[in-house]
Amino acid sequence: MKLPQENLTVKEQLEEFDQWLTPKLERIKDTDKFNSEVELLSECIKTLSKDLNQFIDMDLCSIDSLVEVICKVSSSYTNGSNFFEDEASLTNFYISFFNLLFLATGATDNNLKNHFLIKLKEDDISSKIPKRGTGKKNIKFSLRALPSTTTSDYIAKLLASCYVGSMSEYDNIVSTEPTFSLNEYLKIYLAEYISLILEDEEELLQLWVICKSFIHLSKESKDMARLLINSCTIFKVRGSVSASGGHIPENLLREKLVEIGLIADRDFNTSDAIVGEEIIEESGKRKKKTRAYDFILPYKIETWEPKLFIQSQFYAGDSGSLSHKVVDQTSASRDFTKSKYPSARFIEYLDGAGYFASLRGDLEHMLTMEDTHSFIQVKSILIRLRREFQSILFLTPVEFEHAIIETTSGNRREVLNILLSQGYSQDEISRVENDLIERNFISIDSQSYKISPLRIEYARKLFLLDIAGVEGYVITAHERKSGKFILLPGFGAGYGLLGSTLATLACEKAKFITITPTQYEEDLEWLIEEKVISRK
Repeated sequence: MKLPQENLTVKEQLEEFDQWLTPKLERIKDTDKFNSEVELLSECIKTLSKDLNQFIDMDLCSIDSLVEVICKVSSSYTNGSNFFEDEASLTNFYISFFNLLFLATGATDNNLKNHFLIKLKEDDISSKIPKRGTGKKNIKFSLRALPSTTTSDYIAKLLASCYVGSMSEYDNIVSTEPTFSLNEYLKIYLAEYISLILEDEEELLQLWVICKSFIHLSKESKDMARLLINSCTIFKVRGSVSASGGHIPENLLREKLVEIGLIADRDFNTSDAIVGEEIIEESGKRKKKTRAYDFILPYKIETWEPKLFIQSQFYAGDSGSLSHKVVDQTSASRDFTKSKYPSARFIEYLDGAGYFASLRGDLEHMLTMEDTHSFIQVKSILIRLRREFQSILFLTPVEFEHAIIETTSGNRREVLNILLSQGYSQDEISRVENDLIERNFISIDSQSYKISPLRIEYARKLFLLDIAGVEGYVITAHERKSGKFILLPGFGAGYGLLGSTLATLACEKAKFITITPTQYEEDLEWLIEEKVISRK
């Protein structure tokens, strides 16, 4: 269904932005990273507690006792059947143990990664450790100097390799130095690394108190024990979660593109799309600058040249320096793009609480740039981006399905006339028709289309959304008091129509299908849950 074009001032765009803002996309406690970290820490404490008297006896609070227990319980993570599987399993346990020490002390892997060699030198310990070679048949160990930077993951793997190499089950271990005792090296370097993290007696006690409290609480409730280490874990994983979370808005957009029927790596890119390299002057030197976009649409379709160029910027907090840098680079990037694609339309994918508050100036600047054609938010993708596809006359599967829904019997000629009246070319219509038949989205019998049962529900839901977009208007504050309205983004703040009006229009316009009252309510609830519309 052809959506109306917007004609909003920057002020009106900002008002819509605020109304349909998504402040943040994901809580740290909801991420896989956080939950797996908590689970591994919990299991590590439970494993240690079996040989440390449930953390009751404070006299066991020593580096030596920790080393002995770690070496003892290592056997439960190996089975002697495959060296490399044993090494990987034990490495994961050692990593979780080191993470437990980080959690108890507040130290971080990043802060300590340059300190281990210094620690060894202070304690008069050699910086050479047994390291296995890359051979698979005969596993050869030789003394190698530690690098100047050593992460906990790196140390965990080295120590795990030493333990597995000392197991009697493996008779293919080769040493170039007969005085080797892999087990002794394991104990020495494990003690050194533990004492690097646990610097003094107080930090040892911190570890003991946390573990003892966890075991005590776990006897009452698994959830209570988990809550004890939740807050510490949040601070530990915050950085890595934030880094990985940077792609969440892009993934959401890709999910929406798949839902409307587009194909990844053909209709849209799945990673940054490079436009080309530009030679620029920087600090008096000439250098190459890669120009890329988060999305270029359409992507790789023979009959299409890229038209829509989208950059994604989601800031839940104040990322001022990064945001300003993006703003500064936007003009140069766009000028270069226009030199290759004169008809390029630039769209900003902007959202997050940061743009509501501290980065408000950057948001306004992006919207006021002459070549910013439009903007989209997480909640407005299905209106604003689909309207952009319609503007460049790129026909998407869901638009084809809507044209069928508008006919009484799915007659092919009627569908063709509807799409031609919306401006699509005969070639474009044929391209999509052939694609949808090949993918079993639609079928044709006696010159009449049928929509696949797997597609009809989704098409019907967006059909409701489009009716609201076509028939809606800006609702006054007075009108809101007199009825229940459906609001949607894409046309300014406060845009929508009465819910009863939408229900009537849906029945009138959907000639190909019958929308029952139950289906209408279910579709409406889905749109609300997806936060594509709101009911006021």
